[in-house]
Amino acid sequence: MFKLLKNLIKSVKPAPLLLMYDAIPAWLENREGMQYRLLSSNTASPIGVVREAVNNLGEIVETLRAAEYNEEIHPKLKSIAKNTLPQFAKAMETALSKPLPDDVEGFYSTATEILKGCINSSRGQGKYLQTVFPKEMKTVRTGIDTIGREINAMNEALAPYRIEMEKITEARKIHEALSDIKNDTVKSYTKESRIEQRIHDTRTRIGECEQELASLERDEAQGQLAEKHRALSSMIEERDGVIRRYAALSMTASHVLRKAEKLAHKQHRKSDEAVLIHAMDILSDHTVPDAAYLAQTLTAACTITVTMIQSGDVSLKNKEERTLFSDTGEFISEIRQLSEKYTDLAKMCDEAEHSFRSHPVVARTENVAREKNQLEVILEKEHQSLKDLITWRKDLQQSITSLQEKLKKTLGEISGNDVQILYSDFFSPLQ
Repeated sequence: MFKLLKNLIKSVKPAPLLLMYDAIPAWLENREGMQYRLLSSNTASPIGVVREAVNNLGEIVETLRAAEYNEEIHPKLKSIAKNTLPQFAKAMETALSKPLPDDVEGFYSTATEILKGCINSSRGQGKYLQTVFPKEMKTVRTGIDTIGREINAMNEALAPYRIEMEKITEARKIHEALSDIKNDTVKSYTKESRIEQRIHDTRTRIGECEQELASLERDEAQGQLAEKHRALSSMIEERDGVIRRYAALSMTASHVLRKAEKLAHKQHRKSDEAVLIHAMDILSDHTVPDAAYLAQTLTAACTITVTMIQSGDVSLKNKEERTLFSDTGEFISEIRQLSEKYTDLAKMCDEAEHSFRSHPVVARTENVAREKNQLEVILEKEHQSLKDLITWRKDLQQSITSLQEKLKKTLGEISGNDVQILYSDFFSPLQ
């Protein structure tokens, strides 16, 4: 019967430890304090013994400094001892002078350093003093052994304490990670609301722009504006046709002038070379030059080139070149007229375009259309920001379950019991 009851008691598992999520930091702090008090209790005796041993070793070293040498010792050994003793005493005093802290881990660390210093001194200079001061050195060894033994005793208490502290630190990190996820998630919903509001406002304004553009298209001035636009388009087309013809003549002439310039350079005719280069520069310029100046420059350049053509030094390769240089007067006259016409047409186009675009309906249409385009770019960016935010939050929340499991496991290892964590509403769907 007793055996049956005993087995029944064994089979009953202890109730799990219930912890509120928000109370975990306080529980860990309390656990940390309890473990430190236990450590302090378990190390109180070794700490006391180490302090006493350090003090005793200090007194022994002072005694050694004043010790008298046995006259029966060999003179050579006595001489070595006299040289070694001050070094040994100084090394020991340096090691023993380190202040021992009150906290256990600090005490352990410093005591270990003291022990290493004493052992090194004893094995170094101290080995020469064993024969000369056998009793004193035996006492030194006993003191060092005492410190070593008590440090080992401290280590036995510190080892489980440090393991516990590592687990407590790990639990704090996991708890902080979960809290950060909660805070970041709450902030993300606030940010999401702001983005959605901006999207709504932007869409509303785009709709207003579309309505205004539709209204502007129905404006009574549109008929007059259409006629102005057709006239402007026709004028622009004529201007562009003039510049195309000017460019065609310029390129053909420049190609022949380039051959003439190379010949002038080869023949060291610097004056002719300069005239030809100047003419080519004017023809290749992106702006149309003054008509009179253009005609004057081309007349001088063509005179030089025609002479080279007639002498056979410069050859004409195609129909366009032959046509152009068969009558340079006609070429110069045409390109001059094109220059003058382009200048007039360009001015007329600028004035007509300014008049068209400065009309209130056109100006407003362009402004509203520009605003609408800018808003559409902004709207696309806001949609992308919202998408990225939702994806980031989803990825963040996916880590909650694994962190909860780690926290439960770590707290269980700390408490030595099964743990059940009661989470707030934020985490409740993920328990």
